[in-house]
Amino acid sequence: MLYGFRDVYEGTRMATEEDLPGIRKIIWPLEDSGVLVRRTDEELLEALESFYVVERDGSIIACAALFPFPEEKSGEVAAIAVSEECRGRGQGDKLLDYIEKMALSLGLEKLFLLTTRTADWFVRRGFSECSIESIPEKRRKRINLSRGSKYYIKQLQPKHAGVTANNFVPR
Repeated sequence: MLYGFRDVYEGTRMATEEDLPGIRKIIWPLEDSGVLVRRTDEELLEALESFYVVERDGSIIACAALFPFPEEKSGEVAAIAVSEECRGRGQGDKLLDYIEKMALSLGLEKLFLLTTRTADWFVRRGFSECSIESIPEKRRKRINLSRGSKYYIKQLQPKHAGVTANNFVPR
């Protein structure tokens, strides 16, 4: 038996430049169908520090971006996509959960997103429709209104809500 050896079959992590082809492969069909906004390779590279990927056996099988707006304690979830062969197996849920944990670690209190077709998936995961005024002004200025997106928001709940140092009384 080998001790200390670990076979990393699947993991979620920040994206690197080497992940660009894998991200492109996953999001291209969704961009092509209009589900996701088309991004150039240059735009993807600029935004890469905000992307997270799920890697399985050396291949990217899912990706998502988290764009923080710290002054509003808010973050945008964007470009969430799962490879076609892995859809329906909970990868999107795991990735969204990871994004929520990252947002909480950054001190964000809510997540928002814009979507044209997948609203029901996000509603089942705690997002609710909101007005454009709920989106940080800095982001509102860049919304392409011709896409007809709907806006959704979710208040994040720290896992130990209600237990803080201020209300803990030792026995």
